[in-house]
Amino acid sequence: MEPVRIAAVHEWVGGYDGSEQVFEAIANLFPQADLFALTRDPKIHLDVGGRPITTTFLDRPNLRDRRGVTLPLMPLAWRALGKRDYDLAISSHHAFAHANRLAAHGTHLCYVHTPARYVWSPEIDERGAKPWMAPARAALRSVDRRISHRVDSYAANSIAVQRRIAQHWGREARVIHPPVRVEYFSQARPADPTRDYVLGFGRWVGYKQLDKVIRVAERAGLPVKIAGRGPERKRLELAASAAAVPVELIESPDDEQLRSLYQNAWCLVFPTVEDFGMVPVEALAAGTPVIAVADGGALDTIEDGKTGLLAGSDDERELAQLVAQAASLNADDCSAAAQRFSLERFRAAILAWVAECGPDA
Repeated sequence: MEPVRIAAVHEWVGGYDGSEQVFEAIANLFPQADLFALTRDPKIHLDVGGRPITTTFLDRPNLRDRRGVTLPLMPLAWRALGKRDYDLAISSHHAFAHANRLAAHGTHLCYVHTPARYVWSPEIDERGAKPWMAPARAALRSVDRRISHRVDSYAANSIAVQRRIAQHWGREARVIHPPVRVEYFSQARPADPTRDYVLGFGRWVGYKQLDKVIRVAERAGLPVKIAGRGPERKRLELAASAAAVPVELIESPDDEQLRSLYQNAWCLVFPTVEDFGMVPVEALAAGTPVIAVADGGALDTIEDGKTGLLAGSDDERELAQLVAQAASLNADDCSAAAQRFSLERFRAAILAWVAECGPDA
C-alpha cells in the first residue's frame, strides 16, 4: 500500500504568532507532509524539521506585508499552484488558504482561525474597514462563500469562529482549540510573586487596544507594563507619558522575560476581541487571572469569577472595577484551567479529526 501523500498549508508566515504555531504543530504531527504557504518572511524560523515551504507568486519582498493590496489576489495565488494529487490537505486558514486545490481528488480538511476578517468582520479589525475596500469586500464574500463548499470538513479554533463559519459559509465545524505552551508558562512559578502591576501584551497595533490597558491601569491606580512589538510604539509612548501611573514599555521580550512578566502581574488586561487568543491562556498557565471582554475566544478560555473576570464591554471604567477584584482569584485555579489547551490535547484532537474525515475514513 502506497503511503498517504499529505500537504500542510498555511496562510502566510509573517511572524511566530498563534496561527504559525498551529501550522508548526500540524506540520510536526505529519512529518512526511509537504508544506505550503502564501508567503514566508525568511527571517521567521519554524521548527518543521528543515522542510522547505513552497510559496506562491505573492511571495515577493515588496508584497509580503501589503495584505490590503494583495487581498483580492490571494484566491488566484492559491489556484496558481494548480491541482495536485495529494490524498490529504490540511489548511490553516484565516484569509483564503481554503482556496488551494492541492488535494483536488483527495480530502481537504480546513482548520479555521477565522473567516477572513478583512472581508467578513471589518468591525473587529479596522484594517479591512477602509471605504475603498468596500467593493472588493463584496466581491470577495461571494468568492469566499463559493470556495468554502469545496472543503470536506472544517474545524474552528473557538465557539465564536464556529458560529462565524455557520453564518458566513453555511457550514458546520467542530471546535479544536489551538495548542498553547502551557507547560512552559506553568514552570518556575515564584512562591511569592510581586503582583504589583497590570500587564498588557500583544502586537502594538490599533485593534489590540494596548493604550486602553494603560488607561484602565491608571483608573485602577496601579503601575502598568506593556509588552510586545509593532508599528505603534510612538502612540504607546505618548499614552505612557500622559499617564498618572508608572508605565513601562517592554519591546520584544524573550520567552523567559515574558514568563516572568505573566507570573508577577496583578492581572492581565485583555480588551481585544480575539478569535481565540493565546495570550490569556499563557497568563492563566502562569497563575495570573485575566480581565477581558465577554466576547470571542475569551468565552472559551476564561471561567468568569474563577480564572478571570469578564466585562460586558470594553468600557474602561468597568474594566478598572474588575481589575480591583482580581486579587480574589486563585493562581492554582488559573494554572490548572490552562492545561485544557496543551499541545498534547491539540494533537489528539487533530488525529481524531483526520481518522474520522480523512482519506482512509
